[in-house]
Amino acid sequence: MSGGAGTSGQGNAGGSGATGHPHYAGGGGGGSNAAGGNASSHTGGTGGAGTASSITGASVTRAGGGGGSGYEYPDPGTGGSGGSGGGGNGTGWNSGTSTAGTANTGSGGGSNGEGTVSNGGSGIVIIRYKFQ
Repeated sequence: MSGGAGTSGQGNAGGSGATGHPHYAGGGGGGSNAAGGNASSHTGGTGGAGTASSITGASVTRAGGGGGSGYEYPDPGTGGSGGSGGGGNGTGWNSGTSTAGTANTGSGGGSNGEGTVSNGGSGIVIIRYKFQ
């Protein structure tokens, strides 16, 4: 099954899930800089990478995609890693709670394979004034 399409200028598409019995792993969520990774057999796809910005003075990467859940009947599988920039890690099916996206990064949360995902990281507004 194909991942959802990204919104132009806001993010990239999610990765494809593994299909066909017994493969049911989920694709990774798209990040601001890259599409989410495809699932591979029982391993969830990795989240897409976020984008680095130095608007605050130091370079910080934000808006990474969440990792997909793993599952291959009857194996719980392995969750995918979150994308750089604060994306949450996924877990295998029925293997505990996935991780949330990092606060103030606008990143996606990981999936736990039970029909739920962890919360995404809160966004942040940075106002920078140009002095002449």
